[in-house]
Amino acid sequence: MASQQIASYGTWESPITVQSVTSKAKSLSSPRVSSRSGRVFFGETKDSGNNCIVEITSDGIIKDILPAEYSAGNTVYEYGGSAYDVLSDGHCIIFSHSKGNTVHVLNTDTCVASDLVVDKPHLRYASFFANPAQDSRWVVAVEEDHEHDTPDQVKDYIVVINADSGEVRRIGTGADFYYTPQFSPDGKRVVWLEWDHPDLPFGSAKLVGGDWDDGKGKFSGKRVIAGEGKQEGVAEPRFGPDGSLFFGQEINGYRQLFRILPGETEAKQIELPGLEKAELGEIRWLQGSQTYAPLSSRYVIAAPTITGASQLILIDLENNSWREIADSTIFAEAAIDAIARLTDSSALVIGSGTTTPQNLYKFTFSQHNEVSCETIRESTAGFDSDQSIFSKPEVVSVPCVGQPSRTVHGILWMPHNPAYRAPDGDLPPLIVQVHGGPTHHTGPGLKLRTQYFTSRGFAYFALNYTGSDGHGQAYRDALFGHWGILDADDAAECVKYLVAQNRVKAGAAGITGPSAGGYNVLQSMIRHGPETFASGVCVCGVSDVKKLGEATHKLEAKYLEPLVLGWDFESVSEEEKEKVYRERSPVYHASDIRAPLLLLHGVKDTVVPIEQARAIAEAIREKEGDVRIVEVEGEGHMFGAPVSKKIWLEEEEKWWHRTLL
Repeated sequence: MASQQIASYGTWESPITVQSVTSKAKSLSSPRVSSRSGRVFFGETKDSGNNCIVEITSDGIIKDILPAEYSAGNTVYEYGGSAYDVLSDGHCIIFSHSKGNTVHVLNTDTCVASDLVVDKPHLRYASFFANPAQDSRWVVAVEEDHEHDTPDQVKDYIVVINADSGEVRRIGTGADFYYTPQFSPDGKRVVWLEWDHPDLPFGSAKLVGGDWDDGKGKFSGKRVIAGEGKQEGVAEPRFGPDGSLFFGQEINGYRQLFRILPGETEAKQIELPGLEKAELGEIRWLQGSQTYAPLSSRYVIAAPTITGASQLILIDLENNSWREIADSTIFAEAAIDAIARLTDSSALVIGSGTTTPQNLYKFTFSQHNEVSCETIRESTAGFDSDQSIFSKPEVVSVPCVGQPSRTVHGILWMPHNPAYRAPDGDLPPLIVQVHGGPTHHTGPGLKLRTQYFTSRGFAYFALNYTGSDGHGQAYRDALFGHWGILDADDAAECVKYLVAQNRVKAGAAGITGPSAGGYNVLQSMIRHGPETFASGVCVCGVSDVKKLGEATHKLEAKYLEPLVLGWDFESVSEEEKEKVYRERSPVYHASDIRAPLLLLHGVKDTVVPIEQARAIAEAIREKEGDVRIVEVEGEGHMFGAPVSKKIWLEEEEKWWHRTLL
């Protein structure tokens, strides 16, 4: 302690650099295993911004196999997801290329990609799942048709694609949306999720399926398997190797795991004592959630979420018992596409822990119930700092003073840097980070971006406001009808609580967030003023609720009305609707934004158009407010490219130095 430098919070020097966060840190996803050859692959981002496909060879060598001119991605439902799968022979991968949403086949032996579906630019493909039956060349996927590119005319289908000829056949039609198609292990059944406007996937996705004749390439006998009742919320259908069909479904307010045994039609809940209030199975706007995997007829590996934090567990189906198999220091937050079965006794898992960045692991289970964990790939391999630099998270639950009576959840990281300490009696400035969605949540897994600020002397609070998933159905649904009010009030309640607890400095809280989180930034600054928030950083945020509804994409076209107006929105008059939209739109209350505001927005954003940022900037300027807007050319929604992430981080840090210190 004697060697520590004394310096004010927010001014500490840190070995975690901008480059460490934006370029050297990779994002890992989508572990895939060939069911017959056993070959193993996963997805990884590159410094170029491309999404590469990587193979783990039998002797443990990791090699990129996707040619550099390709990037595995797509924009189905604008957010994309599940961009590739391995054909049953293990020698070919089908994937969508993010530039143009074209479909290609990659020879995994020669690393050469060939065209498959490239001649129809209005068609997009995602959620590939190859038929595991021997010699099958059929792949089931989601197809989105943008021939008429307006939300009310975009069409979606379940299709099968022949990986040799490129022939595409539509087998699921008539619903507004489709997710997560899957073949059974014998290749004779297909299932998927579907739902219609104005319902939302979180509470209304149905599980349907039918029979597949691989030789004729025909689907028949479509039937509803689960989710016919309202608010049953089916998610993540997945077959086990014995032919059992698993899925998550909401019951008693939480999504639990269900199973249909081979040859049966009735689903039975897998009742797991102690996990009654856990979320098992996930569905988000981004397709491709894989948070559990059946390993055998007896065991399932899963990552349930409780109050926003994940555990990694092994479920024994013989006696409905479970046990945690990874310490929270290495696993406390699962990736969206996180888990894949490797063998009956092993699995690939992507996740981050409270003191460990996101990594790809191999978990192996012995006959004597012993568990071994091997790190296959580190997301921060280029980051060589001592892990003692990392701040550890605290899960915080805040009892709100205001009405309605509620408890709000979040995760707090306090300033930490072994080389520094603050002067006695000093308290740190606070950064409140608000996630997008708004049906989403932030877990306690280690993120270098968070540690970038904590290692410089900022406290950092990730707010899982009312409406966040991962906390049960009631918490998630409580935001509907109150978007822009409850979530903004939650932010202020948490700041006041942390100040009252003497954890952070009064008058030195900044608030930031992307997308719906950006909307929260604006609403929080309007409703609670500079007395609570000294400044804000709004990233691709919403400023005009009505115009967002008029300009947004198909997936969220009916999301806005229940969020703002409530579940009975169809009975609200046009006059009342206009009134409420205006009340909830920051652009009409610019004079109430009395603290400095930074706006960052991608010029090519198709989810929240850049006009939203330009409008609020102009409105604040007209009121002689303190506002700055940074427009990023070529960037879409959520700042995914490394160069955009660099701009975001650098601009944000400068803003906090100017406004919080």
